[in-house]
Amino acid sequence: MITEWLSTADRVQLLEVYARSVMLLELGRCTEWVDLFLPQALVRCAGARGQTPIEFKGRDELLVLGRRLMCGEFDIAAGSNVPPLRCRNILSNITLFGNEARRAAGYAFLTVTTIGGREPPRWLASGAYSDRLFKCPAGSWRFESRMFIADGAEGAVLSANQAARASLCAFRSPAIP
Repeated sequence: MITEWLSTADRVQLLEVYARSVMLLELGRCTEWVDLFLPQALVRCAGARGQTPIEFKGRDELLVLGRRLMCGEFDIAAGSNVPPLRCRNILSNITLFGNEARRAAGYAFLTVTTIGGREPPRWLASGAYSDRLFKCPAGSWRFESRMFIADGAEGAVLSANQAARASLCAFRSPAIP
């Protein structure tokens, strides 16, 4: 068993950070959403369909990103929306690892749907977050970096993940009598 330093309280706080990372934008509370990130945080989106990865760094760029997300002009997974779309972001399978003091790694799946309106909701995109979080001296957790890779995205990160999966699948356990 791997020993981790994350306490139960840390895990609860981290899960709350993940929940707020989608709900604050839904509620129109962009400034509070930006406060979930360290001032120098980096958000990188590797979209599908051959899109070039996009980066947002620092409080000012994250504030612009948050406003675009709230207005439906842009989505982390789907990219630019023309015309703007109301989207719903659903996080699942949140997994947390704490291997060193005041730092955690987090992973989650993201599914994005339209909210609907005259038409029924529909799936837009999906993918996975790979996050690094830092526990500030005051005790609150903040995103240090977030990397989103859309399902179907091409790139070195996916190639590395596929190679790792292939090597795991090639492993054979001893025969059980």
